[in-house]
Amino acid sequence: MIRVQSHSAKPPKAVRLWHDLLLWLRNRLEQRFQIDDGVARYTFRCDTLREIGRYYNFFLKEPGTVQWIRTDVAPGQTFFDIGANIGVYTLQAARRVGPEGRVFAFEPHSANFTRLLENIYINGLQQTVVPCNFALNNEVAILPFNYSSLATGTSDSQLSSLRSFGGETYTPQLSEMKSAWTVDALISRANFPAPHHVKIDVDGNEERILQGMETVLKGDRRPASIQVEISPSTRGAIEGFMDRCGYALSATHVSAGVDSRVSKGADAGTLHFNGIFRPRT
Repeated sequence: MIRVQSHSAKPPKAVRLWHDLLLWLRNRLEQRFQIDDGVARYTFRCDTLREIGRYYNFFLKEPGTVQWIRTDVAPGQTFFDIGANIGVYTLQAARRVGPEGRVFAFEPHSANFTRLLENIYINGLQQTVVPCNFALNNEVAILPFNYSSLATGTSDSQLSSLRSFGGETYTPQLSEMKSAWTVDALISRANFPAPHHVKIDVDGNEERILQGMETVLKGDRRPASIQVEISPSTRGAIEGFMDRCGYALSATHVSAGVDSRVSKGADAGTLHFNGIFRPRT
């Protein structure tokens, strides 16, 4: 931090030069992380250890998600990444849909969204990815978005709730009023295309987001697959809702962290997982 005590409107020249030098050094020390999966190369901007961890574990943290995108998402399609964070799966989906397709990346956490923009740009995907800095919900409204952390790469911030994904109450570092939309309203009122595939990973608001896309789920342009993060407390409600919309749970997979806990004796029924739903017909 630089502190200046001066009665003039302009800081002393020496202070300004020192400040300029620090900014130059910071930009020179900017880190970029590259991953090559044999098919495509991804470049990420990273300033923190948390971000490096997300990038380093790109293909390790959720191998089921990586495989689902590789096998289901095709060139020219539309992909909704709801809870995009800093863009790990956004970029992978963008490589799959290609220049004729579109990825809509929804991320209400402003610090994460800023990094998401940078990652889209440095990968040259700004014509394919449409970043959206607002929340999705089961109603169109202006609601408080409660930050569990202001740091880039973090998760578990909540829309209109003070309970974490694990069910614990928390005091937010900051609350911001955010625009919230439903997927159905985006399609009917804002001319968004209906998605072919949807990923929902928002640490607790998954059921309400699904409720907000009931019309498209039951319509002629229903998604071919939807991956949803599910907790033990939401499994019954989510599976019941998707069943009423004509979808069946076709596959499940867990993160590397959950798999490790199960191997050490944890009860899999008490842990969250990703469920992939497909139309029954």
